[in-house]
Amino acid sequence: MIISILVCDDLPEERANLIRKLRAYEQTHDAELEIETASDGAELIAKWQPDRWEIIFLDIYMPHLNGIEAARQLRKVDIRCEIVFVTTSRDHGMEGYALKAMDYLTKPYSQQDVDGAMDWYIRKQSEKRRELTVRTADGNEDLPLKDVCYIESRGHTCDIHLNGRVVRVRRSIDELSAELSDAFFRCHKSFLVNLAHASGIDGNRFRMDNGDSVSISATKLSESKSTLLQWRVEKN
Repeated sequence: MIISILVCDDLPEERANLIRKLRAYEQTHDAELEIETASDGAELIAKWQPDRWEIIFLDIYMPHLNGIEAARQLRKVDIRCEIVFVTTSRDHGMEGYALKAMDYLTKPYSQQDVDGAMDWYIRKQSEKRRELTVRTADGNEDLPLKDVCYIESRGHTCDIHLNGRVVRVRRSIDELSAELSDAFFRCHKSFLVNLAHASGIDGNRFRMDNGDSVSISATKLSESKSTLLQWRVEKN
């Protein structure tokens, strides 16, 4: 896996330290890292291009344009790039959460800290690339799991609700459940929801980001709320 990374820190020794740890990770994992650097937030914004970097390791306390402000500007044009804040302070955790930071490393951080951030990113990418192979009336089709909003059982068939379309397959919901990632939750005997597409819970129904709502059984309501909360905390 090739991963493009930007290391943004105003101190040359801090940039070099992080790059050493990233290269150490590269030597022990199946990853090829393409690393660029920037000396402050203003240089980061000046260098930015769509899809140029997958991860930005971003110091917070820098002259000219600090990391928080740089991240705010970045998020106006780029929601896909992952941000890892690297700083001496723990005071910006909530701001990092609001800016959808992938991780938050406090200096002095260890090799294990960097390895953990990189492992999390690779797991996330692997999950995004996972597919569910189903047989439809038109033949076999590979459905990216990230595009599946929820699955609805209809007797001996299931409707797989994706972004903008529905695919009907002759398989049971139990069979499909065994092949899905941990992002999917059985909230009802007839429904599986992808928590990544759940906007919230209204009463006894999941509110999905495609505008649909999915029933939650009375026995699963409490578990649904705690599972959605736990999933969001872990992903953020």
